[in-house]
Amino acid sequence: MNLDNLLEERRTVIDSALNYYLPGEEEYPRNIHRAMRYSVFAGGKRIRPLLTLLTAELFTPDWKRALPAACALELIHTYSLIHDDLPAMDDDDYRRGRLTSHKVFGEGTAILAGDALLTLAFELLTDKNHKKSEFGSSYWRHVDSQAKLDVIFEIARAAGIKGMVGGQAVDLESEGKRIDVETLEYIDTHKTGALVQASVRIGALLAEAGARDVQKLGLYGRLLGRAFQIVDDLLDVEGNEEKMGKARGMDVKKEKANYISLCGLVEAKVRRDQLYSQALKELEHYGEKAAPLRESTRFILYRDF
Repeated sequence: MNLDNLLEERRTVIDSALNYYLPGEEEYPRNIHRAMRYSVFAGGKRIRPLLTLLTAELFTPDWKRALPAACALELIHTYSLIHDDLPAMDDDDYRRGRLTSHKVFGEGTAILAGDALLTLAFELLTDKNHKKSEFGSSYWRHVDSQAKLDVIFEIARAAGIKGMVGGQAVDLESEGKRIDVETLEYIDTHKTGALVQASVRIGALLAEAGARDVQKLGLYGRLLGRAFQIVDDLLDVEGNEEKMGKARGMDVKKEKANYISLCGLVEAKVRRDQLYSQALKELEHYGEKAAPLRESTRFILYRDF
């Protein structure tokens, strides 16, 4: 199968699963459910769940066993975007070319929609009522209890104070300040990188990969996550505004420290290229089976939106 077609097929399955797991717009209370779906289906690239499924597929043809966890990661990512856009955080009016959640539904509902998505993520991994669905049955049949607990721990750690929340806290504290490279590294590897790395490790855990493979792919995920944030910094300067659905230059406007402001545009691109090469080296062991992951890595790090 053509790699582009494969990736699009996986995204279609992810969207179908998300549609299944999310409450319908007409279910009571309607407004909160509409807010949840509004942000989840706002045109995301599904990078994190895609990484989970493609990693699982390195070790098993039964990649659908990773779907609940893949969807959980996307729900958590979406919750973080909703909260990140709030006036108390980055105060953004647009996300992916559409008004942000709090602009459409109000701040209170936006906060609750984010909370609901975060908690729903863990419900997907623990609710046996979903085991009969085409999206969850393989997870419940083929993943042992310890692996499920390991996955829940990975997600909780990556999303919490030792991961995304911790990075976001330091990011907020650093606005308008001159920070060093070590502080920036902490922000980037926690705020953005932790969930990316977890996406890869979770795919390996659910496919029953060995400890050495989980460690190796975890390193690949760490390198990818670090480069991912540098690319976000580059896009804020050079990205395609029409494709991104938001204006460039927001980091400068908000006085946010990033790799470009600390090291310059040229050095940022050099560092991205270095991390890209290092990440691909961690995939060499898996040969042609890793072609979809390599293609996804190239897309993630050299996109213009």
